[in-house]
Amino acid sequence: EYFPKLEAAIDSAQQEIYLETYIFEYDRIGIRIVDALKRAAQRNVTVHLLIDGFGSRKLPKKVIQNMLDVGVKILIFRPEIFGLRRHRFRRMHRKLVVLDAQIAFVGGINIIDDLDDPEMQAPRFDYAILIKGPLLLKIHSAARYLWMLVAWAHFKKRWISRTVLQRADKPQGHQCA
Repeated sequence: EYFPKLEAAIDSAQQEIYLETYIFEYDRIGIRIVDALKRAAQRNVTVHLLIDGFGSRKLPKKVIQNMLDVGVKILIFRPEIFGLRRHRFRRMHRKLVVLDAQIAFVGGINIIDDLDDPEMQAPRFDYAILIKGPLLLKIHSAARYLWMLVAWAHFKKRWISRTVLQRADKPQGHQCA
């Protein structure tokens, strides 16, 4: 149920998307989400994709470059460069999507079709919830903040947005931080 809702939400986004995930595989699900992110970028939605350097290490460089070419901003949290290193276990395990500061998905589901694995043993319990309302202020702020930290670390200062979106249900004068 999650992936069709996520894809529809990405297709409905009008201003910005923050997507953070530990694992991003280029399988049946990953292809659908990549295509949705590219469609969003092509209609001038600012798309921020933050993936973990270990958990998403199998995402092909060609796919990453193709997304960059259409305007998707991609940062890799602690990319694996020289194999096993002490910091390898300090990973970015968040699974979070914030769209237009209007809705968010938070949970434990990576971008992977791991339910299509014949060797996987049931049961598998991963959940994601759709969030609207006041909690969005903190979620949106957390996504922007982590993006800013990783962008600075990657010398991508120009990818840090100064624009602050307002939630539709907030009274005028209050801004998402």
